[in-house]
Amino acid sequence: MLLKRKEDLENGTANTESDSPMRDGSPKQAPAAPVKKPESQIKIQSVSAKQEKTPDNPSGEEVTPTTWLNNVFLESVRLDASDIHIIPEKDYTSVRFRIGGRMSDVAKWDINYHEMVISRIKIISGLSVVEKNIPQDGHLELMFETRPGDTGPSSLNFRVSTMPTINGEAAVLRVLSKETSLMTLDQVGLSEKSLYTFRKILQRGHGVILMTGHSGSGKTTTLYAALNEINAEEKVILTLEDPVEYSVPRIQQSQVNPAVGYNFSNGLRAALRQDPDVIMVGEVRDEETAGIAMRFALVGRLVLTTLHTNSISGALTRLLDMGVSKSIIASAFTGIAAQRLVRKICPSCRVESTPPYDLMKMFDIEWPADQKLYAGQGCNECGGSGFRDRIGLFEILEIDDDFRNIILQGLPISALEEYVKNHVKETLLQNGFDMVRSGQTTLEEVIRATI
Repeated sequence: MLLKRKEDLENGTANTESDSPMRDGSPKQAPAAPVKKPESQIKIQSVSAKQEKTPDNPSGEEVTPTTWLNNVFLESVRLDASDIHIIPEKDYTSVRFRIGGRMSDVAKWDINYHEMVISRIKIISGLSVVEKNIPQDGHLELMFETRPGDTGPSSLNFRVSTMPTINGEAAVLRVLSKETSLMTLDQVGLSEKSLYTFRKILQRGHGVILMTGHSGSGKTTTLYAALNEINAEEKVILTLEDPVEYSVPRIQQSQVNPAVGYNFSNGLRAALRQDPDVIMVGEVRDEETAGIAMRFALVGRLVLTTLHTNSISGALTRLLDMGVSKSIIASAFTGIAAQRLVRKICPSCRVESTPPYDLMKMFDIEWPADQKLYAGQGCNECGGSGFRDRIGLFEILEIDDDFRNIILQGLPISALEEYVKNHVKETLLQNGFDMVRSGQTTLEEVIRATI
């Protein structure tokens, strides 16, 4: 499996020797250096650019920034990492992967070669190499030349961000897996009660459905699962995103580009002229975008969007702080959902476990003695972490007239919170406890995600 830039393959200029981590069909081994294993027991070697003969590198060949980066990219695929962090420390360059929402140290690199690594990332991401004192954002797409028997994706897409630090420029690459098959609402983790409520809201075909949660909590994945429920042959579906995270047939997907003045607000205005029935807005970031999206819903369209807040009531407070009028909020919304992600226990090494008494005492949580708890011991399948994959926790509120009256009357946030608590089918914490009882996750994961 050869890894090359998409542009190089399209132009026929790919250089196998410099742009690929492989030459004879097998991975090139990097010289090993002692490094403390992370808790997740991820097996990736620390590397140095020095020519040293080791059992893993008998020829003592030099590892270039290009081959080292390619090895990092390929390893991120193998470990299903969502983010790659390349951070300069005082004496070395650190590589960390975010796997299942948790960070793990996976490799080190000679600090003398850090600038070359960052320059290489900038070049293939279309960023300015000479600008070193300002943050930059870009996009990178790599293609695999697959051979018979190869498994895995045929391309890699990254959102690239660089930022100056006291030790040099840091780079963070968010893995955007466009080839990942879309999930359905049955697969994202919705309980039977919450799934019924979500589908009921979708069936209305108009109004605003808002997903709330912190960054990386799976909001976009859930919205795409919702779009998957809508018949794209009978309706026009349009998305505005930054960036486009999934490639879906029959959906008009547009990526905003603030650098050239194409943002969510003017994208929404243009979307009105495209005659869509359903529109998904990647994120509500300002009053103008929120106002246009809600007015779009008031004329009979279905709008799905996200907002970075921690709760349903917090989302409404945030919209009011943006300057969106109470009457528009009360009229436009049909449903609001809060989402978190928790790690799933690895099924290959799941065993019974004892309750985390200290944590339960800290957060005043009681667990019935007759209900079993489970945890993963750690195995090769899960890289020693005891977890594989993640699943969503949800609380979903269907907007009704009583809730609209609370908004219009301008009652305090405590009244909103009390109403939400009493009218959602189940809270995030209740949903999490159900996951624990079914042996899908741990009590520690639920507490971390919901409290």
